Amino acid sequence: MADDCVPAGSGEHVVKPGESIVSIAARSGLLPDTIWNDAANDALKQARKSAEVLLPGDRLTVMAVRVKNETGATGKRHVFVRKGVPVKFTLILLDPDGEPFASKKYELVVDGKKLTGTADDQGKIECDIDPRAKEGRLSVWLEEPGFTDPWERDISLATLYPCDHVIGIQQRLTNLGLYYGELDGEAGPATLAAVTAFRVENGLDATGAIDQTFRDKLVEVHKI
Repeated sequence: MADDCVPAGSGEHVVKPGESIVSIAARSGLLPDTIWNDAANDALKQARKSAEVLLPGDRLTVMAVRVKNETGATGKRHVFVRKGVPVKFTLILLDPDGEPFASKKYELVVDGKKLTGTADDQGKIECDIDPRAKEGRLSVWLEEPGFTDPWERDISLATLYPCDHVIGIQQRLTNLGLYYGELDGEAGPATLAAVTAFRVENGLDATGAIDQTFRDKLVEVHKI
């Protein structure tokens, strides 16, 4: 199935494993939308539909940074804020029945930096993180801290593969709490069991079939 998904685009930058439009933009000194909305990337944009979905091997045109001059009085301190740094990271926490984990305390560790807070009434958490971060560790306390151990999960902050690729399916099923195996790109028994579970939960035939109906529903439920 991975052979069904091939690289797209024609730019000079070849997307590497773990890269995202956000990390590429941060390293280039640009905003993600500036790169994504460049007419030179229209073919890639059409193929992937979302800037948050890239396949290693995709090719992006990354334009040169334009120099902009700003005036300022001498002898005074001037502060310049770089847009897009840090980047807003958002998660929505739902239980197996689709109900939000509302008002639950959480801790997110990204690159050794500990971020803490409380999910809102919809189970949503938002944190500012480095756009180049690739992974983190999330802990959520379903009861008050100190009474029970937290629910924990490794969080991937890197490339989200297209849903036409097995890894893209595994990533989405992992995020939905249905797949716990390796992101190996193999449609093995564990992956097919997760596919079947997803299909049953969402009113599709109770098979392990990875067809277009399944892919469309997975993207709809996963939101991307």
